[in-house]
Amino acid sequence: MSDLFSFSNRVALVTGGGSGLGEFIAKGLATAGAARVYITGRRVHALERVAQAASGKVVPIVGDVSTIDGCKQIADAFVVLEKKAGVKEVQLDLLVNNAGVFANEGLWEDATATAEQIRDALLQASDTDWARVFATNVAAIQASPPSHTRLPLADPSLQWLSAALLPYLVKAAKENDGHTDGRGCVINNTSVSAFYVSPHAKGHLYSASKAAAESVTLNLASKFTRLGVRVNSIAPANLPSEINDPSNPQSFIAKNKDIIPIGRIGKAEDAVGAVLYLATAAGSFVSGTCIKIDGGILVGA
Repeated sequence: MSDLFSFSNRVALVTGGGSGLGEFIAKGLATAGAARVYITGRRVHALERVAQAASGKVVPIVGDVSTIDGCKQIADAFVVLEKKAGVKEVQLDLLVNNAGVFANEGLWEDATATAEQIRDALLQASDTDWARVFATNVAAIQASPPSHTRLPLADPSLQWLSAALLPYLVKAAKENDGHTDGRGCVINNTSVSAFYVSPHAKGHLYSASKAAAESVTLNLASKFTRLGVRVNSIAPANLPSEINDPSNPQSFIAKNKDIIPIGRIGKAEDAVGAVLYLATAAGSFVSGTCIKIDGGILVGA
C-alpha cells in the first residue's frame, strides 16, 4: 500500500509546462520522485525558468504541439534526450497533454443584451481563431492538421503527440507488467467548460474545443487501453493558471471565487493529486474517465 501513489523513478512529458497548470503538474511530478519530467512549449525562457527551479529533474523541449511536424519533432527530441541520459530502451510512463489557448470571444450583458449584440459577440472570433484554438486544444491529442480553410476534424484514428509517443508508452506499460503500477498513461487536461452549459456561460469556442478534447479522450481510451496504455482526463476549473489568473478581475476564477460550493478557489495540489492518482498504481484500473476538479461548480452552482 505504501507504493500506491508512488511516481518514483518514472519519466513523464508535460506539454505547456512553462506556466500555469503545466508548471504545477511538472513540479509536482518532480517532487513526487520522477526521474525526469520533460516539459514542452514555445517560450524558451519560461521553460528554462521552470527547469532551473526543479533541481535538474525537469528538462525543457522547445516545440509546437499545434502541428503534426511539431509533435513528431518533440517525440524525436524526447528520444534523443533519454538516450543522452543513458537509457537504452526508451519508454514513457506518463504523457500529460496540457497545452491550451483562448481566443478573444465576444461578451455581452445577460439581462440587457439585444439579439444584435449577441449576434455580434458570437461572430467576433474569426475562422483563424477557431482553427488555432482547435489545433492547440484538440488536435495535439487527436487528428487532422490545422488549416485556414477548414477546422480540424475529430478523427481519433489518426493521432499527433499521443501517436508519436505511443510506442514508448506501450513499452512502459508492457515492461515487467508496468501497467499494473500505472505506467504507460495519457492524461488530457481539458476543462469543466466541456460540460458547463448555462444561459450565463460565455466562451463557446473554448468550450467547444474542450468538449472535443473530452470526446477524443474517450476514443483514444477505446483504442489504446488494449495495448496497456490508459487514457483519462482531468477537467479543472477555479484553479490558478496563466489564463485563469485570480488577480485578473475579468478571469473566470476571479468572477466566481465567491460562489464555489466548496468555499475556496483551487490550489496547484488539487491538480497534482488527480494526476498522481491516474498515473500510479492507485489508478491503474482506470481508463476513459474524467476527473472534474472544480470545487463542486458543476453540481452545486
